[in-house]
Amino acid sequence: MEIKQLNWSRLLKNILLHLLFWMLIVTYFAWGFGFGLAPRKSFINALTFLPGHLLMVYTLLYFLAPRYLLQRKFIQFFLGFLIVLILCSLYTVVAQLSLNSAGNFKGASLFVGRNVLPFIHVGGIALSIKMLKFWFVQRRHTVEAEQQRTISELKLLRAQLHPHFLFNTLDNLHAHALISSPKSSEIVMKLSTLLRFMIYESNAPKIPLSKEVECMNNFIALEKLRFGDSLDISVSIVGDIEQYQIAPLLLLPFLENAFKYGTDKEIDQCWISFDLTMDNSLMRFKLVNSIDPNKDPVGSKAEGLGLEDVKLRMEKLYKGNYNFETIKLEEVYIVNLDITLEKLEVANTEKLF
Repeated sequence: MEIKQLNWSRLLKNILLHLLFWMLIVTYFAWGFGFGLAPRKSFINALTFLPGHLLMVYTLLYFLAPRYLLQRKFIQFFLGFLIVLILCSLYTVVAQLSLNSAGNFKGASLFVGRNVLPFIHVGGIALSIKMLKFWFVQRRHTVEAEQQRTISELKLLRAQLHPHFLFNTLDNLHAHALISSPKSSEIVMKLSTLLRFMIYESNAPKIPLSKEVECMNNFIALEKLRFGDSLDISVSIVGDIEQYQIAPLLLLPFLENAFKYGTDKEIDQCWISFDLTMDNSLMRFKLVNSIDPNKDPVGSKAEGLGLEDVKLRMEKLYKGNYNFETIKLEEVYIVNLDITLEKLEVANTEKLF
């Protein structure tokens, strides 16, 4: 029922716009070509030539333009336009002779310019309006399609991160369950918290930076349970992280990557340093981890579900507002990321709590 009402409303709006257009055209010709005539006769004369203008305009808008012009069939379009122009000119000749016989139209003539140019002018104006409207509609559709494509890509990228994270965490849980460790229940609780974050809270386009940091802290806590004292990890959070928002799961892959390569069994002393500082709206994120000199965390195929996806997301979401670099030294891998974040929106906060 609502669809029918919407169609009727649109139809009525179009009719009113067309009526307004033709009222302006008739007024223009009555005022511009009715010198020496009474206003009433001037409008009657202008209305006499209206059928020719109707033929020209509606043939252009609903036949020639969509069938030939928009399909880039320019020869067919101009041939059709020429035929319509000839028909309109013939109609004008008949109308002028009829008015002359009645003695009501002073200055009527059979000159080509007077017979042809008004139809070209009116047809050109109507076609310009139609093409401008078509361009705006196409532009809007293009923008909407690009937005939908970007949203779909970002959802796909986020979905790719989840299995990578979950498999690592489940391996941790499995290792403790095998030895009936009392830490198993703690792992289950922290994993439950992380899953809740991923399923419910990470679907928003932006989340509070504090939530992202909380997710990373939970991940670190899980990894600490697995590695115990064999891993030296330093965490530093400085600044107001409550007032800014960030794309969900943007920083976590860097931390996953650090644990993956910073805890290699071939490394004598495993360590990770994680620093996040807020300088007004500028977030400075630095992650440093030990690596095996014989392995390359940057060129590894295993990184495909981690850093490469995050780089793509950052380019889409923060283009021009971030600076990212990775540095590989002999036994150290460094990630430096600076992003200008937006202030936390109140609506986002209400959704999360």
